[in-house]
Amino acid sequence: MTPSEQPPGGLLNFRRSLPGLSRSDTLSRLTPDGRRDLKALNFSRIIDLRSRTERAADPPPFLGHPAYLNLPLLPWRHRALNEASAAARSNADHMTATLDHAPNQIVTVLGVILDAPPGPVLIHCHAGKDRTGLIAALCSELAGQTRDQTAADYAASGPALRDFYRDQQTRRTPEQWAQLAPFVPTRADDIRHTLTHMDHHWGHLDAYLNAHGLPPADLTALRGRLTRT
Repeated sequence: MTPSEQPPGGLLNFRRSLPGLSRSDTLSRLTPDGRRDLKALNFSRIIDLRSRTERAADPPPFLGHPAYLNLPLLPWRHRALNEASAAARSNADHMTATLDHAPNQIVTVLGVILDAPPGPVLIHCHAGKDRTGLIAALCSELAGQTRDQTAADYAASGPALRDFYRDQQTRRTPEQWAQLAPFVPTRADDIRHTLTHMDHHWGHLDAYLNAHGLPPADLTALRGRLTRT
């Protein structure tokens, strides 16, 4: 991120991952100046990956704006996903569960990025770490980034969210924090493990996306979209 691309005021985990794709934590924390600065970036689509419950707790500031679209990444009341998430011991476990049990949602998000009006696209969830991190990683793979580059982008959320998690700890009981603590670190190996899981089960990302509804022509167009401003 260049000096002219500093995060809009109020955002903790904002950055440009690819020429055509930026990522962020929830936009509900934007200051008035931050909201103005975000608008000035002229995102053609703002994709909110959060659930209905999260939106109710932290209302999206751009609800009703033509660019805003809510596409929850995690399907509602999906038994297999819920069971896998309950058994998760790391962020990698959560992200591999999403790959396995939410392919339709993943393909929908990527299709919306492809079909967005001309201009850069912004994706975000609550902390901007794992749901956003998974979509950003898949986009990085499509754009031809190395695994090291993809892992570095994922891991950059760690320093960005240090104060966020410090605040979260003060708001929780010791028992609640003990449940959350294993998922606080943002380890490069978590996204590496997730992408390796995809390789082992599908061979490569294109095969996974083709099987779930994104044809080769769309992937070619999406690669072009992600690699240009």
